Amino acid sequence: MLYLMRHGQTVWNAQRRLQGRLDSPLTSTGVAQAQAFGARLATLLPDPASVRVIASPLGRAWQTAVLATAGMGGDPAAIELDDRLMEHAFGAWEGLLWEDVQRDFPEALAARMADKWNAPAPGGESYRDVADRVRPWLANIDPSVVTVAVCHGVTARVMRGLYAGMTQAETMALPEPQDRVFALADGKIDEIPV
Repeated sequence: MLYLMRHGQTVWNAQRRLQGRLDSPLTSTGVAQAQAFGARLATLLPDPASVRVIASPLGRAWQTAVLATAGMGGDPAAIELDDRLMEHAFGAWEGLLWEDVQRDFPEALAARMADKWNAPAPGGESYRDVADRVRPWLANIDPSVVTVAVCHGVTARVMRGLYAGMTQAETMALPEPQDRVFALADGKIDEIPV
């Protein structure tokens, strides 16, 4: 069983600023979301001490993982970090507001919006790049071990699409909520509100 979640809301999420591999801290809403993840997982997991928790090493995901793990009764010191769970790299767009990208990169943005799966932001990753990075990670998760993964919006979207065998278009249409846990088991994905 794999429980997958996006980090809680950050300052840059609230500002509509692209983070990618850059970071900003969780807002008070993000802290509450991370704590709610832990409380919800505590109701689903019979033995939190036996749960494997893996997080992106980016601060917002790690902080979410620490709060969620503590909230479910696990040991935050046991959290594993894995670079493959990092967010989609936005390259030259990282740290910019969407309005800045629209104004300063109109041609690159148009190419990206026409084919996000294959067209990266300048110096960044495409969705295909993210899929190539997370596919082996997902394939190596032992379904007999309860695992909680804390990552990012695009990363979790692509991972859910790969797991469910979705088309590129179906994957791109998936939401990126910060108030849901996704349970991936037996070829199905259940969305669990927190």
